Amino acid sequence: MMLGRVIGEVWATKRAGAFGHRKAMLVATLAREGDRLFPTGEVVVALDDIGAQQGNVVTVSWGSGARAVFAPPDNRHVLVDAAISRIVDAITLDESGRVLNLQHEEG
Repeated sequence: MMLGRVIGEVWATKRAGAFGHRKAMLVATLAREGDRLFPTGEVVVALDDIGAQQGNVVTVSWGSGARAVFAPPDNRHVLVDAAISRIVDAITLDESGRVLNLQHEEG
């Protein structure tokens, strides 16, 4: 799984029918330095079925885990390498219980 921030959406005039209403989102990989998250420069395209929006911090699942994000039986025919699996609100940084709050607005 990867932690990242949604930075945009991939638009297409045509797409495979198995994608249905799902959006393809651009997600910038984040790394941690102390109490701060910063972009690493890597960007991935992840299929979204939970309504992530630009600016949200999300987790991205890979491979068969990405397909498992979509409820059966619909997931059997979804060809996907990366899928947004969570919209993150906060992260506990260490055993001291420090929490990094990640604000996002619901659409």
